[in-house]
Amino acid sequence: MEIVGIDAGGSLLKIAYVEHGRYRYKWFPIDEMDQALSWMKRLKPAARYRITGGRAAKVKEKLTGADVTFIPEFDSVCIGTRELLVKEGKEPKSDFLIVSIGTGTSFFLMKGERYERLLGSGIGGGVISGLSRLILQESNFYQIVDLAKKGDRSHVDLLVKDLYGEEAPPILGDLTAANFGNPDLSRARKKDAAAALFQLIGEPIVLLAKQCAELHQVDTCVYVGAAISQNPPLQQIIQSFDSMTGLQSIFLSNGSFTGALGAILYQ
Repeated sequence: MEIVGIDAGGSLLKIAYVEHGRYRYKWFPIDEMDQALSWMKRLKPAARYRITGGRAAKVKEKLTGADVTFIPEFDSVCIGTRELLVKEGKEPKSDFLIVSIGTGTSFFLMKGERYERLLGSGIGGGVISGLSRLILQESNFYQIVDLAKKGDRSHVDLLVKDLYGEEAPPILGDLTAANFGNPDLSRARKKDAAAALFQLIGEPIVLLAKQCAELHQVDTCVYVGAAISQNPPLQQIIQSFDSMTGLQSIFLSNGSFTGALGAILYQ
């Protein structure tokens, strides 16, 4: 009997399954749960389900009569990340951090086959979603990403070089002095605010990752989760700090599906 992995998060329902010997992945907005599960039942009518994530119980309610097993969310993310690193040929040579950016953000330490959650933050995809609705009047994630690609955050953020004017700043001038702190917003456009929003998200995540890495003596961070995997602007922001922090950032093509894949592989 085939196994289907489902990660039911705050915003998205992520599904992993095997077809013709290969893993396949598909996601749906969480408010399309009924349509997603109907599609899955038609595709795999005799499947067993392994489900994880904050809304896993809701998924089970709708899978009446099916063979359903709950899988711990943090285990799923770490197991799925390790598997994808191998499949995508990006496996670090030593211990590393997993930074899972979903609705919020969790930080895990991977030491060989063992893993542990170090800490979490409320800064993540939920902040992108909420502030985008408030500031940009946008709710479509991919439209927000597209806006950020074209924006110039210096029209919204106050940079260190703005504070020092003609004088040489003591640190890099392009660093942020105050997110959304530019006193002159007359040039700011919607796309600039989107770019500044991703900077607001990326910077504290990098700082927390750096602190965890120093504490546990690792130099590689693997970033996964739906808020980062299909988000080039946020990836670029995080990667721009690599030379400063001494960390190597790795991004996985299918990093949105670590939880769903890990649920399938969980032993």
